[in-house]
Amino acid sequence: MDLSFFNGKNNAIIMIILGIIALVFPLISTGTIGVLIGAIVLILAISLMINGIFQLSVSRLYGIFSILFGLLCLIFAYQLIFNPAVVSAIIGIIIYLFGILLIIIGIISILGPFRLIGITTIIFGIITLLVGSSVQDPKVLGTIIGIWLIISGIIALFDKDNGYIDVHI
Repeated sequence: MDLSFFNGKNNAIIMIILGIIALVFPLISTGTIGVLIGAIVLILAISLMINGIFQLSVSRLYGIFSILFGLLCLIFAYQLIFNPAVVSAIIGIIIYLFGILLIIIGIISILGPFRLIGITTIIFGIITLLVGSSVQDPKVLGTIIGIWLIISGIIALFDKDNGYIDVHI
């Protein structure tokens, strides 16, 4: 499988585009919360799986975790989109789990070669936990995910080392 398309710069541009979609999509639709959050989680899943595939050659642990987290998000997005009644019953738990998972993936990123992106991921995980009750609005969740993807994409875009940043903390 040729992965030459998934170089650091293309990956950064994909993250920025997905971030913009996550910011804009909730504002366009007034559909159900489950479908909106499902679409946002689907965008996150696609981004994580693309990142994970590309990052396997740099950090096997981070790449595998990103792919597995992406697959988990993909399954979760399917449930959110096609079974929105379940979402209304468990929305509070979903938001806090999402924040915890962002913090976990951020910690794993810091342990590997993706330290600055890991720091931003942890920050957005903490923000998600702190504003958990407000995040029940899909516009707020879309904004958090969109900003996270855009910042991570910009960091990767301007890095000279193929989208990986090591800040030597």
